[in-house]
Amino acid sequence: MNPKQLACVVLMIFIGIVTYCAQTVHQKVTAMRKEAAGAEDAANAADTARQTAEILVTKTRAETEELRRFLAAWLPFTQRTQTEQDVENAFDFSLRERGISLVNSRSSSSKASRGDKFMPKVIQTKLVIEDEYAKVMNWFGDIEKRLPLAKVTACSLTGGSTVRQMRLDVTIETPIVDAGATLDVKEDKKKKS
Repeated sequence: MNPKQLACVVLMIFIGIVTYCAQTVHQKVTAMRKEAAGAEDAANAADTARQTAEILVTKTRAETEELRRFLAAWLPFTQRTQTEQDVENAFDFSLRERGISLVNSRSSSSKASRGDKFMPKVIQTKLVIEDEYAKVMNWFGDIEKRLPLAKVTACSLTGGSTVRQMRLDVTIETPIVDAGATLDVKEDKKKKS
């Protein structure tokens, strides 16, 4: 092979290598552009999803503002009574403070609420007290102040052993509230289906 042919072969090999490298680089650039376009689309979709989520959060905050204010106002009262002992102490302190010593009977029982995570337990207290009318009625008002979430389920006022006395048979249910409980929305949706 003469030098001209050898130079042509070397030049052709060089041109082939350059062409191969150019094609490889071109394919990589094309792939990178497609990746960049896909990433840009994904970023735009994520941004749209973020904006939608922000709108939903703003809407939910606006819709629940009154409920959240209500909860914030009642939260200190719910934290006052967290156990059965707290409820019993509230009754004891109130009876002592009002000077009612004629407690004929008193019993407490707790009922668990299986499905309710927010109010997992209700304390039911049954009292039969007999004392002066004013003392008993003031005590009843004091219980409302001490346990504002309590619900009177049964109440009977009758005459006492003397003319100035009155007998009060009352059943009061006090819920134990777990303000930190979270409700699993997915479970609720599955139950409804």
